[in-house]
Amino acid sequence: MMAAFVMDKYLMFVPFLLIGCAWAAMLAMPFTFVTNALQGYGHMGAYLGLFNGTICVPQIIAAALGGVILALVGSVQAHMMVVAGVALVIGALAVGWIKDA
Repeated sequence: MMAAFVMDKYLMFVPFLLIGCAWAAMLAMPFTFVTNALQGYGHMGAYLGLFNGTICVPQIIAAALGGVILALVGSVQAHMMVVAGVALVIGALAVGWIKDA
């Protein structure tokens, strides 16, 4: 948004710096929440590894299968959005199977 108001290319460092700080916080905060919520301090590394897997594995699967799915829907991005919406609904329904500890 600031790009429309900043006329000097060196002044653009300010919004990029602020965006970078926000991005770093968004990446770090989930791990902070997990470490604060864990009870088993002896297995902290294993728990953080599992948590990191829950973030990375879906991204790897999406990168590996995204092109295949796009080819199956005829390379129409609107159809790909429908596939993404269906995946979102399936994921939302799957949350219901999670049991509270």
